[in-house]
Amino acid sequence: MEYTKSLYQKYSLNPINFGRMNDPSGAAWIKGLCGDTMEMYLMIKNRQIEDICFHTDGCGATYACGSYVTEKVKEKNIEDALGISPKEIIDALEDLPKDHHHCAILAASTLHKAIADYLLKD
Repeated sequence: MEYTKSLYQKYSLNPINFGRMNDPSGAAWIKGLCGDTMEMYLMIKNRQIEDICFHTDGCGATYACGSYVTEKVKEKNIEDALGISPKEIIDALEDLPKDHHHCAILAASTLHKAIADYLLKD
């Protein structure tokens, strides 16, 4: 039987959509309660997220939460993206340690703030 890594393990070891973006449609930066920072960058066209990336100086849990959020909302409309909640992230990353649930709050909040930045420019 082949061992399959959980989504949390996969993303914390090999983050996706990691980086920064020049001239995004919307962007946000938040410092979490633990001191980790997260940045999120969006390219939006016709209210659809065409591209998204994140950057963090945080731990593996922060990388996992940022990766999940960016993968989940890529190619979605902004209304659907605004529905992402910390609970959804925690549920999807089943083995996210309880003492790192605040990383899910950081990821969802940064996404929502980046969308708000876009909407304020629109």
